[in-house]
Formats: sequence, C-alpha cells, structure tokens
Amino acid sequence: MKKTLSRYFSLYISFLKHNLKNEMMYRANFAINVGMDIFFMLVNVVFFSILYGNVETIGSWNFHQTLVLVGTVGIVRELAYLTFRKGFLELGEYVRTGNFDVMLHAPISAAAHLAFRHVSLTESLGEGLMGLVLVGYGFVQLGNAGLSSIGFYLLMLINSLAIYYGFCLIINSLVFWLIKSQELNTVVYYFMNTARYPRDIYHGLGKAIFTVIIPSSLIATTPATILIGRAEPALIVLTVSVAAVFLSLGLFFWNRSINFYSSASS
Repeated sequence: MKKTLSRYFSLYISFLKHNLKNEMMYRANFAINVGMDIFFMLVNVVFFSILYGNVETIGSWNFHQTLVLVGTVGIVRELAYLTFRKGFLELGEYVRTGNFDVMLHAPISAAAHLAFRHVSLTESLGEGLMGLVLVGYGFVQLGNAGLSSIGFYLLMLINSLAIYYGFCLIINSLVFWLIKSQELNTVVYYFMNTARYPRDIYHGLGKAIFTVIIPSSLIATTPATILIGRAEPALIVLTVSVAAVFLSLGLFFWNRSINFYSSASS
C-alpha cells in the first residue's frame, strides 16, 4: 500500500512538472488567465459588499464571514485543478475519439491517469490566491476562532474536495452514454457557483436537496464555520458522511460506466 501511494505520488509530481512547463510557455496567456480569475473574484466581493450595504446579515452571516465563505470556494476550485478537474473537462473528447483507450491500458487506474494527465497549477490560480487573501482577511477581522482552528479547517477543505470529486465522478460517468458532454461540465460549474452562498439561506426541501442530493451547500459552509467560530459537531459529522457516500457512489458509477465504453479497437 505504501509503495503504491509512493508510486502514484511520483507520477503526479512528474505530470505536474510537465504540465507546468507547457503552461509557462505561453506567459501572456498565463498572466491573462490569472488576471481574469482575480477580476471575477473581485466582482464577487463587490457584489456582496453592495448587498451587505443594504442588509446586516444573510442567513445570519455577516460580510466578513461571507468573505471567508467565498474565499473557501476559490481555494477548493484551485485544489480541484491541482488534482482532477481539468481531466474531467477533457473526458468527453477522449471518449468521443477513442483516446480513452490510453487511460485504460495505463499501469494506474483510469480515474487517476485522467486526473494526473491534465493536473494544473496555473488553472484557476488567481482564484485560489484571492481565496487565500479573502479567507485570511475575514479570519483576522472576525477573530472568533484560535489559530488551532486552521488545521481543522484544512482537513475540512480536503473533505470538501472529496465531495466535489465524488460529484464530478457521478456526473461525468454519463459521458460514456452521451455524444456531447459539454452540458455536464456546465452542471459541475454551477454546482461550485452555488457553494459561495451560506447553507443557512436554504430551508425545508431546498435545504435537503442542496445538502444530500446536490451537496454544494456543504463545500464551503462547513470549513468556513470552523474559521469564523461557528462550527457545529452535527454539521461536521454530516459533511464527512456526505463525502464518504459521494466518493463511494462516484467510484461505483465510474467503474460501472467504463464497462459501456466502446474503445477505438473494439
């Protein structure tokens, strides 16, 4: 087990270095992408500052608490591109052209190969950096939690990433039945967009849907509650449980869906 993890980590680092070299060949494109990411994060901040200019709280969340929430979404997005997200964006093309055969014959799992092949540091980098700034600023302004909460926050970020990955696996498993899969990426995009709103704004059936069926309300809200001093044990247990369920379901659907793939050689 230890040797397998070490091999996967080495492969990941190799792909990361290779892709980083390719991305840095086009420095102007890199600078524009980072600049655009930062710009759209600033648009979010301006939007919420205008909103909070008219109300004191939204679902019991004030402005600085919401900054931590929005920043957390940016960090999770960057972590996703550092691990698996960009590979899923390319999956539809691989399946359509039959190049997914390469993934199936690699000495590692198809899901890992798909992720590592396109792992990116620079994609969504501006959003991740702005996310760190917003989280840090909001944390300092609030001062409701001690420094010890940072480690717990990081653990819950990993848990949120697991939820995101499981959701992506479930949605992208449909690629093996669909000819055009761009709409699937749109679903995933809006999944993360809804994560920047506090879970407390949902009630009744809506809260159940965005917690259990489409668990975007947990992605940023749960980690953010730890940094703003509002962590609830029940919410943390729920979030960890949802991550375990979605990872299990994602891997199940992914492995079943691969059986329906018609390779270029078949």
